[in-house]
Amino acid sequence: MNVLIIEDDKRIAHVLRMGLLEDGHQADLCHNGIEGRDLVTSDHFDVVVLDVMLPGVDGFGILEHVRKRKRAVPILMLTAKDAMMDIVHGLDLGADDYLTKPFQLEVFLARVRAVGRRGHIPQQPRLSVGELSLDRSNRMAFRGQEAIELTKKEFMILELLMRRVNQLVTREQIITAGWGYDADVRDNTIDFYMHSLRSKIRIEDPSIAIRTVRSLGYLLEQSQ
Repeated sequence: MNVLIIEDDKRIAHVLRMGLLEDGHQADLCHNGIEGRDLVTSDHFDVVVLDVMLPGVDGFGILEHVRKRKRAVPILMLTAKDAMMDIVHGLDLGADDYLTKPFQLEVFLARVRAVGRRGHIPQQPRLSVGELSLDRSNRMAFRGQEAIELTKKEFMILELLMRRVNQLVTREQIITAGWGYDADVRDNTIDFYMHSLRSKIRIEDPSIAIRTVRSLGYLLEQSQ
């Protein structure tokens, strides 16, 4: 599953993300309520893990915003607040489940799997942009019918770009997705992986291209 974690405690968020990756899922991190609200309503996620106490907009505000827009993405509330009224309020606003801190990682992973199974958003095992496609279940990349052999990091970067077609993917987002939010990754490391990825996929479709946005990041651009 593709999971979005909205949690302002970076240490906790990193632990949850690593647990999800080891459990076979994809995971994006967000530490701000306003940014998190925008991500939930603009990107596809199979499950959202949502903290209550967030800067900008709290978790209840994000939850209410999402449900008013008829978005049915499963949401697991995650918070230190364990008062009965907070639990009831979250569930009344449309949360699918509620987990209070502290908790065991195994319990968290089980709850994520549970809300994902009963979610309304279908899984997307295959992503396609122009001639490029990714079989996420088998971790295979294709240009047309031709299979492309990618490393784990290259596959991760390409999937991130394809999930956010025509949107900027920052260097920080690439580092967070591939190495962890607190990893010390040099710019030339990202440049190396992007150069290798471009040389392997050899895009021939004139309607798509991987663009470099100087000093910011990259985007997979698809013309209409």
